[in-house]
Amino acid sequence: MKVRNAVLSAAFCLFLLGPMALWIAQTHLKVELPSDFTAEDAAYLSGGYEEVDLMEHFSLKGFSAEQFQDDLNTTVENNIPYRALVLLQNAAMQRSAIAASNALFRFEAYPTFFGSEQVYLPGNDALAKMPEPAREEKTAATKNFAKGLAAVAQANPNKRFFVVVADQSDTSLANPASKLVSQRYTTLDSLAALQLAETAANVHLVGICYDQADEYYRHFYRSDHHWNGYGTLEAYTALLEKAGIDSKRNNDADAIEFPGIRANGSYARKGLMLLNETVCEPQFDLSGIEATGKRIPPIIQPEGPALVHDDAMGSVFDFYSSWYGSSAVTAALTVTNNEPTEDTKALIVMDSFNDSMHWLISQNHSEAQCMLDLKNDSEGPETLQQRIDAAEADAIYFVGNPLAYARVTSTHPQYFSLS
Repeated sequence: MKVRNAVLSAAFCLFLLGPMALWIAQTHLKVELPSDFTAEDAAYLSGGYEEVDLMEHFSLKGFSAEQFQDDLNTTVENNIPYRALVLLQNAAMQRSAIAASNALFRFEAYPTFFGSEQVYLPGNDALAKMPEPAREEKTAATKNFAKGLAAVAQANPNKRFFVVVADQSDTSLANPASKLVSQRYTTLDSLAALQLAETAANVHLVGICYDQADEYYRHFYRSDHHWNGYGTLEAYTALLEKAGIDSKRNNDADAIEFPGIRANGSYARKGLMLLNETVCEPQFDLSGIEATGKRIPPIIQPEGPALVHDDAMGSVFDFYSSWYGSSAVTAALTVTNNEPTEDTKALIVMDSFNDSMHWLISQNHSEAQCMLDLKNDSEGPETLQQRIDAAEADAIYFVGNPLAYARVTSTHPQYFSLS
């Protein structure tokens, strides 16, 4: 009995002292420790790491307001040894219990852990997000977007407007979990609402919807919410048909493989389930296209694949943005084309689905400029007309997921103002 108590007491002390020792070693002693032993690897995972200054609220006021206690709790969590492993193993244990209970019901998708918004599809070894609710609210907001865009388009009859809608998993009918939720908001709902924009003759709507998971995951990553290069190409081909453009470029002649990369995108990070997905991207024809800016994405550099390999953690946990360029990088680029289909300028209003798409759109214009107005953290007083005038745009593209179009009139209340 005494031996058992001693062992338990020692283990309990190590559990308490471990985070403190790790915090002192890193913060004050500046000891270099393996990333898997610290919280570094966990920084990419949901709940893995949160920036906090422990001394900021170290006062009677901070203590009475319980701010110091919150900071102390966060600091302890940040310094749990092998935190990434702890998070992943804890989620895996919960998932095993969920899978065991699901053996009775045989659902095609189940949560990656209790309370998770991400679901696992064992039949496809893929991840998705729980379906989006609030159908009526989002449909109404999307109709407001469509009416506003139609008004701007009618005020600019010599310009062309294109709306591209990406079939993200939380609105896609290809997501098996969509069968389990009533009053869900779907990509089809979004497209139906956006059709109001086509009351203006110079507005064109493009959207490819999937209803089978096998087909969906040929065009979207299994561990991330974005489409891959092949999904981008399929949407772009539909866009060319709408625009009446006969492109001479071959964007699928070769495939680029990344044998050293095992990707785990946004769904893997948030769902705490690493799929270690192999990736393969089409070789876009970017001849004549140049990009200038502080950071140039690997896709347009001759040694591009090697650059992705050099960025180990980024390529593992955010391959899409590492290869094509993140939204912030994309918006900061100036993209010009010496071999355009037509000598015109393009304005692309985007969320992150455009990170891959704008390289293809740029094939048809002498210059392309991107704005982040569809991003979920974007807001401001800017109007679309101001954007068009500043870019001297001849063609205006919107590229985003269904939820992006549902929030624009809230995040940018004056967006479609013409005064």
